[in-house]
Amino acid sequence: MIDKTGRLRKLLTDVGNNDDDHDGLTLFGRNEQLIEHVHSAQKVYPTLADGVTLTTAAGDWALGTFVQIIPADTVTEEWDIHEILVEDVDTKDKTYELVLYYGADDTECGRTRFSSSTNKGGVPNGDMQTILMPANARIRGQLAIEDGGSKTAKISLRYHTY
Repeated sequence: MIDKTGRLRKLLTDVGNNDDDHDGLTLFGRNEQLIEHVHSAQKVYPTLADGVTLTTAAGDWALGTFVQIIPADTVTEEWDIHEILVEDVDTKDKTYELVLYYGADDTECGRTRFSSSTNKGGVPNGDMQTILMPANARIRGQLAIEDGGSKTAKISLRYHTY
């Protein structure tokens, strides 16, 4: 077959080779990334240590100060966050909002809400799927609460590397 229009060449370029890795933009590369996403070991930070405490600002729905959650150069591969593990909150029956940022420029990479109920006996963990972040990116966060008043929450992050 003669590829007069170039369509076959484009199709083969899009499909790629079976040795393409997750960095490739081909179908094979994207498939490799999905396989790693589903089957790579899940990790948590901090590990074998208490979670990181964030504090809300005094005003209603006002974000508190930035808090470093994962230092730069800690996760040395490309990675993404899958879940927020809320270990403790100091105020029950209120809704919190957590914003995560990555890199030196504090680019927003995720936002979620969670609440703790006195009737349910704890705080449910929150799903959060972030973008793929570059190796060695730091993570910082800010926290807000519906009625202000400088409240705290202690969190950990569940993530995958690629």
